[in-house]
Amino acid sequence: MEEKKITVNHGVLDDIELPPIVYKYRNWSDDYHKRFITEREVFMASARSFEDQLDCRNPTRFDLLSNQQIYDYYFWSSQRENANFSRQQHRKFARYWAKHSAVKDQKAQQKWMDNSIEEYYDHDGILSLTENCSNDAMWEKYADNGKGFCIGYNSREMFRHIGGGGKVDYVDALPIILPEPFMHFAESLKNRVYSKTTYWSFEEEYRTKKFWQNPATIKDRQIQLPKEAFNKIILGNNISEKDKKEIIENTKNYIGNIEIVQR
Repeated sequence: MEEKKITVNHGVLDDIELPPIVYKYRNWSDDYHKRFITEREVFMASARSFEDQLDCRNPTRFDLLSNQQIYDYYFWSSQRENANFSRQQHRKFARYWAKHSAVKDQKAQQKWMDNSIEEYYDHDGILSLTENCSNDAMWEKYADNGKGFCIGYNSREMFRHIGGGGKVDYVDALPIILPEPFMHFAESLKNRVYSKTTYWSFEEEYRTKKFWQNPATIKDRQIQLPKEAFNKIILGNNISEKDKKEIIENTKNYIGNIEIVQR
């Protein structure tokens, strides 16, 4: 009987046309937020800290695989891990692990999915941004109801120093993630990192991400940007004179003579 051929779906992230400027809403009363100016930092946060309890939390669904797909998965894995095996040895490997793996054990599967998400939290960092600096809901939620400020970054320069990024898609239900070879890694990445529920569509989010081989420390996640990455500072319409003066002074001292405007 001819072996069933595994079809690999080569889904890729769309080519992203970034807006020239992306923005980050901040609160000057928060000392960590001040570092965005005084240290020229951005913070690549773990999704573990996100308010949205679904964000980046959709796991790889081994539990949805059929018996044939489980066998195909282990055959594919053997081809990758055991390059010197004959085809007969690959089949033997796949039959053994399809029978003895914990894929069909619901408790083991749930534990595996939970552990994989926790590992993801430790190794990945995300910076949430937006192209809209005039979003009242964002000023209210992330900039202390207009008492804070908003930093505009030159997107290409910023992303060049941090890593890849793109626009978030808002969907009614988060897409399912399947393991390779049934879903390409790039498609899995898009489904996990660049998909959020429509509840959060008001954020109009762009995000950039970074991966570390070892669990990321706080220091790892603090990424300093060059002055050229900064485009402007926008002060909230409810900002105090004291905070306004401090932001202007610190911007000139640590970033330079970029544009500073008030809503």
